[in-house]
Amino acid sequence: MTNEVTKHRDKHDSKSVSSNKSDMIYYGATAGAVVLALVLVPKILGALGVSFLASGAGLNKLFSVAAAVGLGWFCIKPSQGYKDFMELAKGARTEWRKTVKPERDTVMRTTMMVLALVAVFAVLILILDGIFGSIVRAIVS
Repeated sequence: MTNEVTKHRDKHDSKSVSSNKSDMIYYGATAGAVVLALVLVPKILGALGVSFLASGAGLNKLFSVAAAVGLGWFCIKPSQGYKDFMELAKGARTEWRKTVKPERDTVMRTTMMVLALVAVFAVLILILDGIFGSIVRAIVS
């Protein structure tokens, strides 16, 4: 088992060294595309005279953000970082499906414990506030 982990780590490390430089190009292209879309899309829509978007309404901003997200996704997709993120997302989805919903009795019991602790601490803080308040009033008076 350890040998397999070492092979996978070595393979990943060698990929990450060579792909770091190319990933930086993808990240730069992504940032550039997002900025370009956020700046140019509203101007293009205004130049086209799209009437319901010409006043700078929320739809204009929505189209700009949608174009920026689309261009950003298109530019970053070939990067190794994106592939690693997708592997992470798939693993998270698998783990999410393994979770078990607690039974109603367990939820009620833990909720009641939390509410009781909150009440105890609220009373404790109220008492301490009264004590320290009276000390401060005695000193100030």
